[in-house]
Amino acid sequence: MAVEMQLGGQIRDHREAMGLSQDDLAGKIFVSRQTVSNWETGRTYPDVQNLLLLGNLFGITLDELVKGDVETMNKEIKRNGMRILLLLITACVFIAAGLVMVVLMLL
Repeated sequence: MAVEMQLGGQIRDHREAMGLSQDDLAGKIFVSRQTVSNWETGRTYPDVQNLLLLGNLFGITLDELVKGDVETMNKEIKRNGMRILLLLITACVFIAAGLVMVVLMLL
């Protein structure tokens, strides 16, 4: 199993071992069935509160639940950080261009 799929696979395996559907699991931890599906397919990750609820429900530690996915989560955090940085740079360029235009109009 690839690193990217370990957490989703862990959630799916534990859910199935308990005989729960995605809808059943969702109801127990107060999320939608689609959210559970997204976790299991690796499209999104549970937040800390949901990880705690999942670990408690499955009777395992958070370390057991997320081991192997820490690297993937760090990559996602870095990727999101780069997106934010690019947006900030773009905004600064537009603001600077706007200021230059205003100054030129005033002259």
